[in-house]
Amino acid sequence: MIKTNGQKMASEICSIRIMFPVESDESAIEYKKKITDILSEIPEAQIHFTISSLPPRGELNAHSTIRPDS
Repeated sequence: MIKTNGQKMASEICSIRIMFPVESDESAIEYKKKITDILSEIPEAQIHFTISSLPPRGELNAHSTIRPDS
């Protein structure tokens, strides 16, 4: 930790990306609320919440195999 004006400041951040299928927007919102409750003890926590359509089968992994020309 780094100290500024006598206060401790974090020198690192933790970033977690979680993706999972849901049956409805309401279900996704309920999970978001649960995660928000868990992180409520960390005032600086930020949650970036998005609901999107599931990509066509196979398209999800296609992007991770694309390599730039050398």
